[in-house]
Amino acid sequence: MKNTLGCLLLDASCLINIYATGCLPEIAGTLPYQLGVAAYVLEREALYTWLSDQASTREEREPIDLSRLVDEGMIDVVHLEHPEERITFVDLAALVDDGEAVTGALALHRGCSVATDDRKARRVLGGQVPSVPLVSTLELLKLWAEEAAVPDTELRAAMIMMRSRASYLPGDRDPLYPWWSKVMCGATL
Repeated sequence: MKNTLGCLLLDASCLINIYATGCLPEIAGTLPYQLGVAAYVLEREALYTWLSDQASTREEREPIDLSRLVDEGMIDVVHLEHPEERITFVDLAALVDDGEAVTGALALHRGCSVATDDRKARRVLGGQVPSVPLVSTLELLKLWAEEAAVPDTELRAAMIMMRSRASYLPGDRDPLYPWWSKVMCGATL
């Protein structure tokens, strides 16, 4: 079933969130996408996660290291290579942050989906490049949980890690917020 949905480019926020779960290899191996990340995002934006959620140790960070997953072909690092990609990047960069702009440009020209939680980026990409499907961190977690039959306790632990190491909290307007809340509260799904 791997790669049945094509390529999915992670923006910095989604990459940091998923990495912070401590389950990125399992998630990447389960999702029906080939995961990718723009080189710009990897080199300039998605640099680390927190090691702890304790205020006294907030300065302690873990560098994001995808080298093993890249070497194993589970995540592709994608570069702007074509003039059309660069033009779209410049156009989008006038509207959103560079990481979202490069991710959107690459997705548009390479037929990929984009994983982003940034509301402005979702609005802009949805308007400027409506042919690019958008997914969120919670959609990826839910898909992983369903595809791999992840036990609730393991899923909750991953969500707690993501909350503490990436400071991720979904908004209550997120369509999957009730699902997140149930898992986090330990309710039976």
